[in-house]
Amino acid sequence: MAMSGLGLFLLEACAGIALLLLLFPPATLGRGFFSLHGGLAAAFAGLAVAVRPAGMPPALGWASAGLLSAYTLAAHAGRASAARPLLAAGAACAAWSVIRVALVAPRETGGDAWTAVGAMAGGLFFGAVVLIMNLGHWYLVSRSLPFRLLARGAILFAGLAAFRTIYLALAVASHAGTEGLGALLSVERDALFFLFRVLWGIVGPLALSYFIWRTAEMKSNQAATGLLYVALVFVLIGELLSSYLTVATGFPA
Repeated sequence: MAMSGLGLFLLEACAGIALLLLLFPPATLGRGFFSLHGGLAAAFAGLAVAVRPAGMPPALGWASAGLLSAYTLAAHAGRASAARPLLAAGAACAAWSVIRVALVAPRETGGDAWTAVGAMAGGLFFGAVVLIMNLGHWYLVSRSLPFRLLARGAILFAGLAAFRTIYLALAVASHAGTEGLGALLSVERDALFFLFRVLWGIVGPLALSYFIWRTAEMKSNQAATGLLYVALVFVLIGELLSSYLTVATGFPA
């Protein structure tokens, strides 16, 4: 169960980074930014194949890792824009793997659209904080970058933090009385993990998102990047717990 939760998180991270990387302009950021994050997405895909969470089609995992590795090599060669179809195909394979695992892995109540959407939202949330944190660091590498990129990234992170919060609240309301939610609220079972998941993965990032947006609006990239480092830790812990609880209970935590 723990390994399936880890595998789900790895697939989420791969899909989230790869999908959001499609939104960033290659001509503005240069090959280093895209080869770095393409490599991260490929590494997450490769680790997911090694873990082999329940429900993941191995062929899709290998295809995602191979396509993203090919994209990384192309980006390193300065052809990130031309190789975007490879990135899109790799992201699609990873996203479909996420959905398959989210639908199959929960062992008590079975997955449904709630778990699939929650898993994809978690992947996008983690991918956003990784990409935007590194984008803030990129301003130290290139002083000519337009500051609107970081400001838009801060808005994206805040929007995903708000969506993650609202989605969890709706999931709790719609799953009242179910076995999965009961397990999360039971002190004898997973209540402590669920509490940490909410505090680290929902409350912390949501509070930080406002300050990240404000510092980005003030064009204080060093302060925004520092806050994003903290947010990365919060989101990482929160989404790891979310993936574990989703697999353990069938509730879209």
